[in-house]
Amino acid sequence: MGIDIVLRIAGIGILVAIICQLLKQTGRDDIAMLAALAGLVITLSLVVGEISTLLEQVKRIFGL
Repeated sequence: MGIDIVLRIAGIGILVAIICQLLKQTGRDDIAMLAALAGLVITLSLVVGEISTLLEQVKRIFGL
């Protein structure tokens, strides 16, 4: 579980970087920005899910 989320985020980052570079080379800077924004949203959704799980575990441990 620990390394899995890191690898997913790294994979998304590499994929988004490649897509952005290809789009910028073809002159589609606006679509490259949207692709970067989509990658950010996907990554944030993964991180928010993990933070939610962490907070649930903390509540369970401390009996809140």
